[in-house]
Amino acid sequence: MSKKKIVRNLIFVAAILILLVVLLINLGDIKEIWSVLTNSKIGYIFLAIGAVLLYAFTYQLSLMILTKYRFKEIKFIDLFAISGTEFFFNAITPFSSGGQPFQAYALKRKKMKLADSTSALLINFIAYQVCLNIIAVVFLIIYYNKVYNQIDAFIAFLIVGFTINMLIMVGLVLIGTVKPLGKIFLKLFHLITRIKFLRRFESGEAAFAEYINNMQIAFKEISKKPLLWFLILITKIISFGFYYAIPYIALYAIGVHIKAIDLPYTLALTAFTLTIAIWVPTPGGSGGVEYAFKELYSPFLETYGYDSSTSVSMAFAVMMIWRLLTYYFLMFYGFVLYLIFEKRCKTNDKLIDTTDNDETQNNIVQETEINDIIEE
Repeated sequence: MSKKKIVRNLIFVAAILILLVVLLINLGDIKEIWSVLTNSKIGYIFLAIGAVLLYAFTYQLSLMILTKYRFKEIKFIDLFAISGTEFFFNAITPFSSGGQPFQAYALKRKKMKLADSTSALLINFIAYQVCLNIIAVVFLIIYYNKVYNQIDAFIAFLIVGFTINMLIMVGLVLIGTVKPLGKIFLKLFHLITRIKFLRRFESGEAAFAEYINNMQIAFKEISKKPLLWFLILITKIISFGFYYAIPYIALYAIGVHIKAIDLPYTLALTAFTLTIAIWVPTPGGSGGVEYAFKELYSPFLETYGYDSSTSVSMAFAVMMIWRLLTYYFLMFYGFVLYLIFEKRCKTNDKLIDTTDNDETQNNIVQETEINDIIEE
């Protein structure tokens, strides 16, 4: 991604943030929201920041393990920086689609074979999808009736989001494990690009074929290394746990003392928020995530005795703490790691250039000495 495109996407993200502020003013009592935020308990805010950092590290850990397993020469600082850039590039691209392509490019710059980096990234993505859906299924089974009673008019969005996520996961598994199905998908892609207004995608047929081939290779690796796969799944589940717990901590920060028995339900509400809004076509799902959070958490807060107006304001306050930490803070965190990666690459390139120049100079000196000897 070029620097101009990064700047353009950042401007777009800033515009979305302004629109969200306008949304807050229209849908909630901005004075009440501000009052709730300014009276938040700082200790719980720091606890939430700690949870975000633990989430970031455990989330990165799976890709770090997969990459180090294949490419032992890579240094920890480079691996840590590359795995963390996903937070930045996913945050500034629609459907969170920018992270993996940049990571593939970054690992290539560090001399990792493209086949190995692609395999590691695909396995990491598959693990993410599997864990996301497993957690959503478990919570949906346990809390469907409770959620339906609280947000009956909004339940359709939850089902649609859940269905899309499940179809994506099932599609990945089928493509990766059933070879004939991969050929069928390729034929369908070829037929689709025959349609006049879709012919511009024809050039992507080879890339799609390579993606399917890489997916099948990745699933072969998974079947051969079950312990490694299990370890990756565990790190992802732990990372989701930290992520989903942040609104619970934020509720305590604004003075809502949630009963311990309701902790799993708050985790479920956060999981459902992502399920609903993860496919909203804006950077970070912005707009959809915030609206879904408000719709899910407001009725829950009403069960603690708050009226509908106050519950909306408090839900917005919690949402702002959660989104500032998990979206904007992590975007900044990923951007810092991106800068570290670029600086290290430039330093390394300069060292290589210096070494090459020294070798060239030595060769010239040696050739001169040899010529002098010959002339004598």
